[in-house]
Amino acid sequence: MAAPRILTARNAAWKALNQCNIFKHDTAEVLSRLLGRTDRPAQATDIVFGVIRHRGTIDHILKKCASLDSDRVKPSQWNLLRISVYELVYAPKTADYAILNEAVELARQAGSKKGAGFINAVLRNIQRAIENRQTPMHENHLRRMVPQVPESGCLFNDAIMPDSDKEAVQYFSAAFSVPQPLIAEWLKAFGKEETQDICFASNRSPSVILQPNTLRTTLKDLTGKLRDEDIECKCVPHQIRIRSMGKINQLKAYLDGLFFIQDATAANAIKMLAPKPDWTVVDLCAAPGGKCMASAVAMQDKGMILASDVDAKRLAKVRENAKRLGLQSVEIVPQPRLEKIVRKLKRLDAIILDVPCSNTGVLARRVEARWRWKHESIESLRAIQRDLLHKAARLARPKTKILYSTCSIQPEENTQQIQAFLSQNSPFTLLIEKLTLPSVKTPDAFDHDGGYAAVLQMSAKRQ
Repeated sequence: MAAPRILTARNAAWKALNQCNIFKHDTAEVLSRLLGRTDRPAQATDIVFGVIRHRGTIDHILKKCASLDSDRVKPSQWNLLRISVYELVYAPKTADYAILNEAVELARQAGSKKGAGFINAVLRNIQRAIENRQTPMHENHLRRMVPQVPESGCLFNDAIMPDSDKEAVQYFSAAFSVPQPLIAEWLKAFGKEETQDICFASNRSPSVILQPNTLRTTLKDLTGKLRDEDIECKCVPHQIRIRSMGKINQLKAYLDGLFFIQDATAANAIKMLAPKPDWTVVDLCAAPGGKCMASAVAMQDKGMILASDVDAKRLAKVRENAKRLGLQSVEIVPQPRLEKIVRKLKRLDAIILDVPCSNTGVLARRVEARWRWKHESIESLRAIQRDLLHKAARLARPKTKILYSTCSIQPEENTQQIQAFLSQNSPFTLLIEKLTLPSVKTPDAFDHDGGYAAVLQMSAKRQ
């Protein structure tokens, strides 16, 4: 049997987008099945995730510059147009002739000369509509520009964007590919300037942050081992940044349990809790295990962490990660057995609650999340969060700390949720809370996700 034909990055990306329903499927899972068939997996990944992140803006450009409506174009052809517009607008270093030529060739290979002609005509229109594929951002040109990064954008010949002063919601939505209702909430909560920063951060190509397993290695030694595997990396205190590349879980350093993957914002939540080596900890929503692993390393793999989750399949990932990292302090407990086991504990120092949320702080990393976001769904999420907080309160003992964390930046899932809980649970006090907005970069750190964390503590005596 003949081996499968090697796919170009664009062809692999096109196949992935055609197979993936972003409202139902995990894009990364669909894409992973195709990456082995291309010799340029990083480019294919960038295209697929980039198209989904910028989908709203890309569709806006196609409608404005080519007078097209997606409902009147075959879905596969529309995806091919999306790929090409993504590269024309957001990959300015890629030659435009290469983008157009391969799009036409892929359409032709799909068996349609007419389709190839259509793709060519549309992309030529887009190409002519662009004045400069990358130029410094300028306030006077906002209506003609599609922002790429805070410093630069793609300049069009004519105005294609709404007026940012008169129609702020419409402008941010069209320019940054974020649904209008979510933009409206951000403008209300954070104002125009911070909303723009959030939008840029939500559209970045996120770094992969590695947290060293200090039980087995040091930051310096891990960096050396990664470079031995030809991985380009940069360090800041306690963590390493690499750009997304291939399959990280195939690296020898990963298989040897020398690191786990965790964004700086998530890592900081565990630093706020500051678990100690002799602690007994319960992680109620442990899967896939990031905060559980970080706690075990911080505790020097002493004490005990009971890791549980309502999803038994995802809980198995916690077991795998603990085994890979060589952690002995992590004990996997199925959700139905957890409460009975916790009642028998002699002590309970902390409960970790990394609750289900809307993921609005991690839109760059969870590329489908913005398209699945609905304001109506927030209330059902709040109910789950509220139930988990009250469950933690029932399990807590005098002086037990509760770490509540989300990947959301919405006030109603964060500080409002905590204030509501405290108003109904007088034995608890708020020790510390922190909202982190996603960022492209900061003076002392890499790009990072957004999120919220709060540490509560029960009083010395139950009231």
